Amino acid sequence: MKLRRQLLLVSLFALALPWAGCQYLRQVDSALAQGQMQALEATASAVAARLASAPQLIAPDPERPGRPPGAQFYLHPLPQPPLLDGYGDEWRSWQLPPRQLHAGDGSPLARVTMGRHDAYIYLLLTVADDTPAYQDPRTGLLASGDAVEIYTGGRHYTLPVASQGSATALWRNLRRGTRERELRLRGRWTASADGYQLELALPYSLTDGEFALAISDRAASDGATPQKRASTLPADGRPGRLVQPLPDLQAELEHFARPQLQLVVVDSEGYRLAAVGERAGGGELEQQHWLRNWLYRQLLSRTALPAMPGGSLPGELARGRDRAEQWYQGPRETRIGAAGVPVITRADNIVERPLLGRVIALQSGHALQSLTQSAAYQLWLVSCIAAGSALLLLLGYASWLSWRIRRLHRAARNAVDASGRLRGDFPRARMNDELGALNRAFASLLQELDQYHQYLRSLASKLSHELRTPLAVVRGSLDNLSAGELDEDSRRYAERALEGSGRLSGILNSLSAASHLEASIRQAEREPAERNREEFELDDLLQVLTDSYRDAHPGHRFRLACPAGAQRCYGAPELLAQLLDKLVDNATSFAPEGSEILLQLERDADAYRISVSNDGPLLPPGFAHKLFDSLVSVRDDGGRAGHLGLGLHIARLIADFHGGRLEAADRGDSSGVIFTLHLPRRDS
Repeated sequence: MKLRRQLLLVSLFALALPWAGCQYLRQVDSALAQGQMQALEATASAVAARLASAPQLIAPDPERPGRPPGAQFYLHPLPQPPLLDGYGDEWRSWQLPPRQLHAGDGSPLARVTMGRHDAYIYLLLTVADDTPAYQDPRTGLLASGDAVEIYTGGRHYTLPVASQGSATALWRNLRRGTRERELRLRGRWTASADGYQLELALPYSLTDGEFALAISDRAASDGATPQKRASTLPADGRPGRLVQPLPDLQAELEHFARPQLQLVVVDSEGYRLAAVGERAGGGELEQQHWLRNWLYRQLLSRTALPAMPGGSLPGELARGRDRAEQWYQGPRETRIGAAGVPVITRADNIVERPLLGRVIALQSGHALQSLTQSAAYQLWLVSCIAAGSALLLLLGYASWLSWRIRRLHRAARNAVDASGRLRGDFPRARMNDELGALNRAFASLLQELDQYHQYLRSLASKLSHELRTPLAVVRGSLDNLSAGELDEDSRRYAERALEGSGRLSGILNSLSAASHLEASIRQAEREPAERNREEFELDDLLQVLTDSYRDAHPGHRFRLACPAGAQRCYGAPELLAQLLDKLVDNATSFAPEGSEILLQLERDADAYRISVSNDGPLLPPGFAHKLFDSLVSVRDDGGRAGHLGLGLHIARLIADFHGGRLEAADRGDSSGVIFTLHLPRRDS
């Protein structure tokens, strides 16, 4: 993995800043929610303490204490009197929670909703009955079928069920001993898909504050015995009390009203007695984009909250003697905090203080959510800017560092040319960091290597110059010795010494020739090209050289392959001839006697390719590029002089002089080797 990508991956750890910010915001949100809940509980406790000091505000009915739970009926305040048509359309639009009535076996039998407007009580009763038994007037019985019974403070009314039409309320007049119809009870029956429905109105004064309801579902076959019966009449036969909002309590509760806070006071059974204020909605949250709200909910994810009931209060808040607090899921993705505090009388002479009711404080958490989301937006904006800036900074630094490393790599790769000479343009960094120190160390090392290489390059000429005179003295002495009278053994030793001196003289001549050629090439490179290069026909040069090779090496067969037409080239023909001499000499040294040596000229779009191919042994592994170095030879010549690895080195120097290159490779069929000279064309 490249350094830039490594630093890019390291820079991704900057994303931990937004994550840490989210964790911090979650803790802040939890602390703010806890503080809001404590404030709600403190408010509810203050209201509960006020009501406990004035119990007549929350429990003004002296008949209510001691009544069994479940016997009371709650009268919802109605905005207008409903139309008594039996269909209950107005009730559905008001969305008032109904009360379930269960039969003796526990199965639901009916739903009843009651409300009050001015001096009248209104009732909507829906009974589930698959086989309703309607009143038959021919029997003369009070109720020959199903019946609905209403118990008030002083009377017991029976309403025979009819499939359609007005409701008839009958009550027994004990003084007269007759059953009479109560005209002040007005209602209407309608049949429904599940049974039947009754919509009824009666004066509040007729109830004397007490009310009970019973539904008798008689068998359709004989109509004699009740099949099911649901009744709210307690065992003592006394109807339950009617519960409704209290104006005095409402006025007292107005003193505790605050913006965006709802206070609700319920009695011991959870019936609402007074309420002030409204829970603030999520208007501010609705104004924000839905995607942002969804993102904030994911970032500030909380545990799932229970849903807030639409038309009633949660049971754990409206009932019981213990304090309760809970967050609920409200409409429009808002949270609603609710705290319930019991109202218990302060009477000291009572062993167990009775529960008068509960105070419930409710408040939407939209302000808290808006504050948290605003903080999250600011945090994420700042964190993203910081992370992006750090990412760009690290990426720029990584790019700059990578550029310096690539520059050093290119300089180190191009510092030495093909002949092993230092180019002299190795850059030296001015930075005082580790890369700068490495750059300067490379420059110093290459400079020392160049000095050592220059010493090795001049070593051949120095040895040739220094050893030539002593060798001439030795050879002259041996010649003089051989001219005299010697015995057979002495003459044999003298001839061996002369042969060794001849070999040594050949070595010195080869070293001197290579040094002179290299010096002449360097001198030619410094002169204008027109003085040492000319335009000539390459195919003619190859033809002349091939003919001369046939004469010089009669033990081998030479063949030349050239494309048709004149092949014009720009260079030094005498140097190219010397290069080919070295290649052919190398080929004849390894090719078997009588084998063919092929010289081939090919023309590409931008260069000539001159190849010399011969049969024989393959190249040693790893020597394809080392063969052209100075003093490198893989010959097994039995100690013959002249084969010091200088021939191919000279050939490479000539190729470099012409801007070309030499390559050595095995044949594709592994039958020999092929040396190829790539020579650029002048027009390219």
